Amino acid sequence: MLGRRRRTRGGASPSKSQEPTSTGAAVTADAGQGAATGASQSQLVTRLDEPATTRLQRMSHRLSLLEQHMETLEADVAKASTDSYE
Repeated sequence: MLGRRRRTRGGASPSKSQEPTSTGAAVTADAGQGAATGASQSQLVTRLDEPATTRLQRMSHRLSLLEQHMETLEADVAKASTDSYE
């Protein structure tokens, strides 16, 4: 588990040297790079947001098609069950 301390058998917390270190893509800003970091973070969010939006739209469309198909199947089952009683 990233970012969480591991417990030893005795329930005591590990020492500082045993704590896992973060290997994520954290961005640290120096005093002169604050604006540049904000801009790059904005670009990163935009780059990640566009594919996510496209994927959500595709999934929504597919869900609509599946719902229509399900309604058709339900109608067929209802028709078959009423035909079998006649």
